[in-house]
Amino acid sequence: MPKRTFSENLGRGAGSMLLERRSTGTIEVYLLLRRGGKQQRRKLGVYDEVNEHGQRCGLAYWRREAASVSAELRQFDTLHAYDEHRRRIALEKERAVAEEARQGTFQQLLSDYVDNMERLGRSSFKEVRGTLKLNVLTPFPALCARRAKDITPPDISEIVRHCLQRPVATKGRGARPTKANATIGKKRQADKLRAYLQAAFSFGLENDLDPLRVGNTLYGLTVNPARDVPVIKGANRANTWVLTKDELRAVVLAVEELPVRHCAIAKSMLYLAGQRVEMLCRAVWADFLDDGEHGPVMRLVDRKGGHDTPDRDHLLPMTPRLSQIMAPLLALEAQGKAPGPFSIRGSVNIAPSTALNIFTELGDRLASEGKSRRFTWRNIRATIETHLAAMGVTQERRAWLLSHGRSGVQAKHYDRYSYLYEKRHDLDRWARYLDGLAVESKTDNVVQLRG
Repeated sequence: MPKRTFSENLGRGAGSMLLERRSTGTIEVYLLLRRGGKQQRRKLGVYDEVNEHGQRCGLAYWRREAASVSAELRQFDTLHAYDEHRRRIALEKERAVAEEARQGTFQQLLSDYVDNMERLGRSSFKEVRGTLKLNVLTPFPALCARRAKDITPPDISEIVRHCLQRPVATKGRGARPTKANATIGKKRQADKLRAYLQAAFSFGLENDLDPLRVGNTLYGLTVNPARDVPVIKGANRANTWVLTKDELRAVVLAVEELPVRHCAIAKSMLYLAGQRVEMLCRAVWADFLDDGEHGPVMRLVDRKGGHDTPDRDHLLPMTPRLSQIMAPLLALEAQGKAPGPFSIRGSVNIAPSTALNIFTELGDRLASEGKSRRFTWRNIRATIETHLAAMGVTQERRAWLLSHGRSGVQAKHYDRYSYLYEKRHDLDRWARYLDGLAVESKTDNVVQLRG
């Protein structure tokens, strides 16, 4: 009958390895050590078992394992101290695994970033979500599945390069953009994408340290990989041009030909001096109130700013001319269906994209008729501010009127004056300017008929 036990000395002070056969035939492997005058043993495993690497553990394997454990055990006074040491190591590994499991992927980071924008009421969250889906999530699924902390600056550069090189997305309506405009448009979109990615990683860096963060996801970020990707040169050149006085006159006249509510919305956008469309589309009936000192006013909510910038009320006086222009829209309140005045169907507020499209279609039409260059609402806003400047409205007053960002501690935190008097004066001047364009056109037509 084979021997029941087998032992082998590991060297002076290292103890010995013991193999012991059980009645079942299983051979167990032990390490024997003498501590405090007493011999103690520690089970190492089972002879000929298959380890985690798929290898059978024979005699050579257990000799190495026994020598390794013996060397480690000799650093501790007792086996109990050694066991505590191993337990701490195991807990640390478990925590590391759990921490790794909590660390979000690149896709999770982008999704959480946009969700946070929506939670904070940022008006651009839909645009950002669509841009990231088109340029990151769809074309780079493998990259999006990686941990956010593993994304590198070259990865960000490749994403932005893809945005620059992909074909221009069109919806098939109207004339196609010229090659030059398409190129500049792609540059602008690529630079916006770069900025969105940089903001997303900044959000991730702050999230890991924020005790008020929502959820348990951590990203493990230490750097912002989008920070060092350079700004796209030439990305903002396309929007520097503005309409001439004759082109603006053509716009004013063309707006009059629109259906009643389309006309009222488009004229409101013009006569309100180019307020941000997202702010107008959020207006509800409760935002129309009487200031007491300054009469009827319309309150718009300005949500533009950083993640820690609170919403700001932007008050605009409802001048007699504005009330006249908006009459078809203000009449909707009596019907009790539309939540606010800027509604086409009389049941829901108009979407910003629908309002913007009014001027996009006008730009296509007037360009095809040779009355102006092709424009969008962005060009109209630049045109309005430029013409206001030409009329002598100072930069500071234009900032009050159009709710541009305020800088400096005094302006941001202590100046709570609404500037309604100044806004009323400038809106009245602007209304007279636009009305004058239409009058000049009618006068020119009369002169031509008489001629």
